[in-house]
Amino acid sequence: MKGRDVSAVVNCKGPDAAAFLTFFGSLPRYRPGHRQHATMLYVGLYQSRTVRQLWCPVFNKGCEAVADAAFARPFGIPDGYFAVALYVAMILLLLGPVEKLWIWIPLLILASLATLANFLGVRDMANLGSFCFYCVVTTALSPLLLWDGG
Repeated sequence: MKGRDVSAVVNCKGPDAAAFLTFFGSLPRYRPGHRQHATMLYVGLYQSRTVRQLWCPVFNKGCEAVADAAFARPFGIPDGYFAVALYVAMILLLLGPVEKLWIWIPLLILASLATLANFLGVRDMANLGSFCFYCVVTTALSPLLLWDGG
């Protein structure tokens, strides 16, 4: 985001998008779960209109079209928030005694659910005819969650 004016993207009442993206851009790159919850939080903030528009680096307005689609709001709640809750639960499990089996079973179940949800989301995007950069990246990283354990 260096050199890019993002002040027009964010509501006056909302968070500073530059600070938000800079903070999450500084998270460790070796843990895909960190990046995934950050990007999905950004999408969720757009879906709840805290952020006025999504910066979509590859698919132009595709991110907004996908985030505004009916399938992106199960039970009327932005799916970005569901994703954040899922990834935070995985991170919290990793804070426990990771050598214990009772940590790894729910962790693998949550990682499997995240992977399945991401691939179903890409299928829905293909049916819609628009793609969201953040969702596609999250989907591409999903198998790493299973391999890396969160």
